[in-house]
Amino acid sequence: MDKKSLKNKLRSQLQQQRNSLSTVQQALIAQKICQKVSQANCFRNAQHIAFYTPVKGEANPLALQNEAKKSFYLPVLSTANRFHLNFVKIDKNTKYKNNIYAIPEPIYSPQDIIPATQLDLVIMPLVAVDKEGHRMGMGGGYYDRSFAFKLDSNTGSPMLLGFAYDFQLVDKLIAESWDVPLDYIATNREFIEVC
Repeated sequence: MDKKSLKNKLRSQLQQQRNSLSTVQQALIAQKICQKVSQANCFRNAQHIAFYTPVKGEANPLALQNEAKKSFYLPVLSTANRFHLNFVKIDKNTKYKNNIYAIPEPIYSPQDIIPATQLDLVIMPLVAVDKEGHRMGMGGGYYDRSFAFKLDSNTGSPMLLGFAYDFQLVDKLIAESWDVPLDYIATNREFIEVC
């Protein structure tokens, strides 16, 4: 079996496992993951934090936005740069509309966009992750393209954190040259700082 087929098989298996969780199970697990993240220095020291709106059973990080004195951002599909994400500041008054993937995005003006390099921490969805920080998403490559600058520079900012159910942590993923590794992984069982 080739690399692409292996990735698709693993992606399908883990998506099925994720979808088999009840909404109550998802909420309880997400609460545990949020607790681990909120206690981590990378979160406590961050001021500008991006996260995501969960879909299709993804672990839900939205409770983290209850932290005071922090600015929170959500990704939106870039209209100027195909397969890239922009990040938009949100608050309790933010209005939303579904994007082409039926994912709710903030309604925004161009001046609401923050450059990705100005974010301190990005909490990312995933399908699978290994302890080396290799992340498998849904296969669109949006996050890898949006943070490709981290591969070419010594900048530590933003730090990238994978937000996952414990069963999404696998032994080893097939990494590609364009994959941007995570700096941290948070599951309901552990918080990992990737070396």
